[in-house]
Amino acid sequence: MELNGHKRTRRKDHFVNGDMLLESVGDVDPWTAWAYKPRTISLLLIGACFLIWASGALDPESCASGDMVTSVKRGVWAMIAVFLAYCSLQAPSTVLIRPHPAIWRLVHGLAVVYLVSLTFLLFQKRDDARQFMKFLHPDLGVELPERSYGADCRIYMPEHPSSRFKNVYDTLFDEFVLAHIFGWWGKAILIRNQPLLWVLSIGFEFLEFTFRHMLPNFNECWWDSIILDILICNWFGIWAGMHTVRYFDGKTYEWVGISRQPNIFSKVKRTLGQFTPAQWDKDEWHPLLGPWRFIQVLSLCIVFLTVELNTFFLKFCLWIPPRNPVIIYRLILWWLIAIPTIREYNSYLQDRKPVKKVGAFCWLSLAICIIELLICIKFGHGLYPKPMPVWLVIFWAAVGVALLLFIIIWSWQLHQRLGRKRQ
Repeated sequence: MELNGHKRTRRKDHFVNGDMLLESVGDVDPWTAWAYKPRTISLLLIGACFLIWASGALDPESCASGDMVTSVKRGVWAMIAVFLAYCSLQAPSTVLIRPHPAIWRLVHGLAVVYLVSLTFLLFQKRDDARQFMKFLHPDLGVELPERSYGADCRIYMPEHPSSRFKNVYDTLFDEFVLAHIFGWWGKAILIRNQPLLWVLSIGFEFLEFTFRHMLPNFNECWWDSIILDILICNWFGIWAGMHTVRYFDGKTYEWVGISRQPNIFSKVKRTLGQFTPAQWDKDEWHPLLGPWRFIQVLSLCIVFLTVELNTFFLKFCLWIPPRNPVIIYRLILWWLIAIPTIREYNSYLQDRKPVKKVGAFCWLSLAICIIELLICIKFGHGLYPKPMPVWLVIFWAAVGVALLLFIIIWSWQLHQRLGRKRQ
């Protein structure tokens, strides 16, 4: 891809450990070239020294005083650290190279650790899984109080002693307001398509309305769902995200090495620029390009909405408060995983090869989404006494039938047009 009319600089392809590293002029500066040279044996020896010190291998008596629970925790964390170190050095590289390919190999390792941890959790009983969460944070494992946003939907409360707009104030200063804004800002940077973002935004509100009989958090007032969520928080997040997208899209990418910067300010600016994209690829989704492309983009939307829905059901089933750090860690991890996933999936859609496959991050994202969904289904048995209203079942069944008929008629029309052209 040519950026803003500038031709690509000539680059050399090097293969290191089976991965292709693209080194272009300005990508590897003399000051930072050491960071791109493989030093796997050196880092292995450093890691071995660290394990000797942390495990007390040369002095077993020094760590014999700890209890078994502490030893098991340290062993599990050391096991995860060794695996992540291996992934940082030897895992396959992604399409992303900034700030360093090893960072995204580390994210790949974190995704695998999260996947296998979810698989372990899936095979536990619900009560045991809730108590297991205490190992992640001491405040977990305690039943949550039910919290509903739709108990009183009045905007004006004349009888309230402190504030006549108490409901509005409580909703505006809730933690979910900032979560909505920053969440949709991040999603706009990932998707980079405003119509698709609005489909996801409105679609999730439909899901909240659909499952409001199951989760108290989804029981919102009409003005909270339509005005505050869609028209204010989501709109502002999408607007800010698309402005960020347009800024990077219109930027001229001329990467000059740090050592060749003229002054200290330029060197600092170039160093910070290492944490921005090396180039900005436009995502061409084109959901109306054909029936198969429509299904592919629709599948992306379904997975996206399922991941969001899993957040609330996991919180409810495993007794995780909204402000607990575990929720924040999961959202950050999902955002890091989604960055290369969206890039890989869009490249997969634009690829014209007859035989192709999705990337490793796409596979991991789908696998994590499925395991999370299975945990929600398994641990949710008996927690939702209210059945789904019949009219909602009929509504979603009608939507499914309408989509199926739309795709069938569209495919039949295209088949008829191709037949006429051949004749």
